[in-house]
Amino acid sequence: MAVNFKHAYISKAQIFHKRLAPSINKFTYNVFYICFDIAKIETLKSRFFSIDSFNIFSLKRKDYGSKDGEDMEKWARSILSKKNIKEVDKIFLLTHPRIMGYAFNPVSFWFCLEKRGLLKAVIAQVNNTFGETHFYLVFNQDNAIIDKNQWLETRKDFHVSPFYKVKGRYKFRFSFNKKKIAVWIDYFEYKKSLLTSLRAKNVEFNDFNLLKAFFLMPFMIFKVIFLIHWQALKLFIKKNKYVPKPTKPNFKLTTSE
Repeated sequence: MAVNFKHAYISKAQIFHKRLAPSINKFTYNVFYICFDIAKIETLKSRFFSIDSFNIFSLKRKDYGSKDGEDMEKWARSILSKKNIKEVDKIFLLTHPRIMGYAFNPVSFWFCLEKRGLLKAVIAQVNNTFGETHFYLVFNQDNAIIDKNQWLETRKDFHVSPFYKVKGRYKFRFSFNKKKIAVWIDYFEYKKSLLTSLRAKNVEFNDFNLLKAFFLMPFMIFKVIFLIHWQALKLFIKKNKYVPKPTKPNFKLTTSE
């Protein structure tokens, strides 16, 4: 069934996070993202939204992909081509915009769609608080559509939490359409240890909705950073074992298996 997409949305989301081991800790908070067709990035420009320059809202190409200012679509398609992922028509990026010039994205998602609007692959761009980036490319090895009920699995190859070692596996599940976006990520070490979900509702990308989002959550990026450190403090108080940051891997892409 074909899906008719506009080129951009504001995605109002709820993040749920629950640690099951070594001690239970959970939280839920509200954020918003922008979700847009990367081939039409220039159409995001408005009075309140800029590309590669300062505004209330902005987006910098150097925050994504190769981080050298390379064309975002060219970079994403080169990743897909190397893994022989075919028939991708559009690529939508779900990410936090910069607000007053500042942003931190724990994870951004590149949703790769075939011509009917169905999901072929997802690139999860993960950033840690040490300024490092890693990519998880999730797809079916037979080039089939990703079903909304399907779980796909990768190794964990990147340091994110100071309370988990870089070992174990992630399982991903995705749902993407013009009204709603959802992502589920379960982490397994020797057993299921962490649950994360993102559920978002899309509204039209325009100046009115941008300003509405700003006044409802003007300090959203600082909220994200604060909550990361606040939850880390809670885990430390609960006497979770601290894991020192390892040397970053000499590769930046992990694929599903």
